[in-house]
Amino acid sequence: MTVYRAGAIGRTGNGDWGHGLDLAFVGIKNVEFVAVADDNPEGLAAAVKRTGAKTPYDDYRDMLAKENLDLVAVCPRWTGCHRDMVTFAAESGVKGILCEKPFASTLQDADAMLEACERSNTRVAVAHRRANPYEQHAKKLVSNGNIGELQTLKAHGKCDHRSGAQDLMVLGTHMMDSMRYIAGSAVKWATGHVTQNGRDVTLTDVRPGDEEIGLIAGNGVSAYYAFENGVSAHFESLPSDMSSDRTNNWFGFEAYGTQGIISIRNTPKGNMFLYPYGQWVPGNNDELWEPIVIDDWGQHEGVPNRDSMHLSNRMIVTELIDAVGEGRDVVRSSSGTDALAALEMIMAAHESHRFGSRITFPMKNRENPYEVWIRES
Repeated sequence: MTVYRAGAIGRTGNGDWGHGLDLAFVGIKNVEFVAVADDNPEGLAAAVKRTGAKTPYDDYRDMLAKENLDLVAVCPRWTGCHRDMVTFAAESGVKGILCEKPFASTLQDADAMLEACERSNTRVAVAHRRANPYEQHAKKLVSNGNIGELQTLKAHGKCDHRSGAQDLMVLGTHMMDSMRYIAGSAVKWATGHVTQNGRDVTLTDVRPGDEEIGLIAGNGVSAYYAFENGVSAHFESLPSDMSSDRTNNWFGFEAYGTQGIISIRNTPKGNMFLYPYGQWVPGNNDELWEPIVIDDWGQHEGVPNRDSMHLSNRMIVTELIDAVGEGRDVVRSSSGTDALAALEMIMAAHESHRFGSRITFPMKNRENPYEVWIRES
C-alpha cells in the first residue's frame, strides 16, 4: 500500500484554516501527516497541537521545498492567496491538492491554477458540498428518475448580513457546484440582475468584497442559468431580516422534476425532503413532504458522531487519494475544473448585469467584471 506524505497551509487571521481542512488528511491509514505552515506564530503553534504535525513552518514555500509532500491542503478561507499557494504546490511536485472554497477570486486566477496543475499532473479537489451523502443521494434519485424528468433547480444563499454579491461568492459557490452536479450538464448561457436596496447597481456601488474576493456590488442578486441539456437553474440572495437559524435552513436548493421535488438544506449536516409531485402549493398536501435521513451519516471510524463537516472533508480527500493513485480526476467530489465552472456562473451574474444581456459560456472576460467596467467607463 502506497503511503502518502501530507501537509497543510493556513493563514491565521487571514482566512485561517478554512472549515477544518487542516484535519482532513489526519488519521487516514495510508497518509503520514508531517507538516503545517502558517506565518502567524500563535496560529502555527495551535495547528501543530491540533493536527499532531511533526514539523512547523512559518513559510509554506519552505515546507513545500523541503518536505517532499504528495498531498497538501490549501486551507485559507480567503481567496487572495489561493493562486500562489496552489501554483507553488503544483510546481513543487505535489500530487494532490485539497483547496478551500471559493477556489479563486477571478477566472483568470483559476485558469492559471489549473494550467499549473495540468503541467505537473496534479489532481485537485475543492471543498464543495457535493461529496456529502445527501447530495450524492439526490443525484442518484434524479439519475434514477425518481422525480421524473428534471426541469429546473432553485438555489438560495443565506441572505444574512452578506446578502447579495458577498453571499453569491462565498456561499453561492456551493450552490453553483451542486446545481451543475445535479443537472449533469454544462451551462450554455446566463443572465443576472444585481441590486442595492432594490435599485440596479451602478459603478458608485462597487466596493472591495470581504475575504479577498475582489470588487463586488449589490446586496441583492438574482441569476438565471440555462444548461446545455435544457435544464434551467436560478440563484437568489436578497436582503432579509430572518434569524440565523432560519437563514441556515434557507441556504440550499430544490430540484424540480415532472413527478417530484427534492429539497436539500444546510448540507452537509443533512436536511433533505422529498415531495411526490412536480409542483407544490403551501397548504396543499404539506404532509407529503418526506424527510430523508441517512442513518450512518457521522458514524464512520475515526470521525466524531455527527461531525458532518469533518466527515465531508474526509470523503473528499479519500477520493482525491484514489484519483492520485488511479491517475484520474476526482468525480464524486468537486474537481478544480468543477470549481472553475462554478466561479464562472458567479462571474456571469455580474457580467450580465454590466451588459444588460445574456452571457454565453465559456465567458470571454476572465477578469473581475467590475474592474473591467471601471477601466472601460
